[in-house]
Amino acid sequence: MKNVSILMLLVGVLSSSGALVAQVWIPTGTETRRPSALQFDSGASSYRGDYYGFVSPNFTYNHGSKFGYSFSLPINILALDRDPVTEGSKPGKIRDIDYNSKADYFRVLNYISYGTYNQQVPGKITYSIYTGKVIDGYIGHGTIVNKYQSASRFDSYNPSVMADVNSDYAGVQYFSNSVSNFDVNAARVYIKPLAIGRKIYSMFGNGSGGMVYMMNIRGKVLDDAGRKSVEEEIDPDAKASETKTKEIRPINKDSRMEIAEEDPWYNRLTLGYTNAWDKSAPVQISYNTNGSPVTEVNLDNPKTKDVTKVSIEGYDLEYRLLNLPFLEFTPYFDFNRIKNLDNSTGTHYGAMMRLGTKDLNLIFKPELRQMTGNYAPIYFDSFYEIERFQSFPTGAPIRTKLEQLQNQSNTTVKGYYHTIYINFYHLGFEFALEDYGGKDKQRIFAAAYIPIGSSFKLSFFYTKKGYDGQGKAFQIDENAQGAAELSKSFGPLMLRLQNYRRYYLDSSEKTFQSTDELRVLVSGGISF
Repeated sequence: MKNVSILMLLVGVLSSSGALVAQVWIPTGTETRRPSALQFDSGASSYRGDYYGFVSPNFTYNHGSKFGYSFSLPINILALDRDPVTEGSKPGKIRDIDYNSKADYFRVLNYISYGTYNQQVPGKITYSIYTGKVIDGYIGHGTIVNKYQSASRFDSYNPSVMADVNSDYAGVQYFSNSVSNFDVNAARVYIKPLAIGRKIYSMFGNGSGGMVYMMNIRGKVLDDAGRKSVEEEIDPDAKASETKTKEIRPINKDSRMEIAEEDPWYNRLTLGYTNAWDKSAPVQISYNTNGSPVTEVNLDNPKTKDVTKVSIEGYDLEYRLLNLPFLEFTPYFDFNRIKNLDNSTGTHYGAMMRLGTKDLNLIFKPELRQMTGNYAPIYFDSFYEIERFQSFPTGAPIRTKLEQLQNQSNTTVKGYYHTIYINFYHLGFEFALEDYGGKDKQRIFAAAYIPIGSSFKLSFFYTKKGYDGQGKAFQIDENAQGAAELSKSFGPLMLRLQNYRRYYLDSSEKTFQSTDELRVLVSGGISF
């Protein structure tokens, strides 16, 4: 099945009227607002050569525009166990790896969410909390935690946490990989010194501040989360004649386009401090006498004989030079270090640039990097749920990410990580490329959401790291993961073809391996 894989899971639901609603590959915490619905998925799946029946009832409800929750009960029921036959397997049995540990029962939670993560509104205090399936967990500029995947393994499910509080003067962001064990955590605190200084001056100074306001450049993009425009705040009846369905839209983490009417110059300078840590990062794996790793019963993890707390701290600075309706430019600077390793540091020079309006734009985020060889940018990334035990590129014997870095020299390494987004109304594309000019020093990410007509959708993501040469970027192997979906509505029902590439701990090989799961589903339900 390895040649089948690629790409991205589209969350699609069918309303009672038969209209297909879907989501783009967008940051977690903003994609969570599915329409309120009672629905089901049912069909068949293929996994490692065996065949299963699949059923998953789902309930989603939104309390207003800010608070919502979604639960489902995904069940894979064995239909045909092909050679090699698993001991104790029989038709009708629930797949063992799905519910063989306490943490696995969190699979019923899709999300519980309040507010919108990373939403900053001048003049207001905003806050949010999200727990559930994470497809793009991040903190700050994403140089330490970025594109974190809570569901990168078939045999382990970790609903993550993302929360924040934002104001004109300071704020905090928080991330955790799992509500069951809170192994990986990150917190970022930021301040806006110019805004704080201006507030102090206005309290004690005699100046009118007229020159301050003359320097204010305002954008005119309305907010995605449904807040009122300036005209509506002044005159609530000004747009009463306009009837428009509110659509829940993404806020791009690499653009501040959601900052609408007020964006004064003194509110644009941000200084941040981040501390991220794995409280029990494996250092060394326990091995049997035959050289294979020991596995923990019902925990789906290799057994470790040595663990430690890995801690990474970082300092960041950004200033939004431009925030116009059609143009945005925000340069930034990050300096990070891995505290567990001697002289393990990395410097990131980047900028967030947008050209175009909300519905039609190109966002470009170039980032140059200079670091020591024992530093890992984006230490907590899409692969970390596996890399805690088996670093990329994969190999034998398996080595933890920390153990691998401990054996690296601290010579200077230079490279880049560039990201580009193209948003054309309801079409979305994202592409990222990382390269340091050496063997196994590349990373790629590609994603797209493509609606064709009113009832046909294609959505995918694909990511790979640790390959040698850009010619191998799309060669599907153990270092790649992703998901894809094709969907087509037929009246009140929708046909969905899905493919996932994730990892599992092979109990016989005692190592993590990637494989594909292919699903053919019929979905339907009612919205309310």
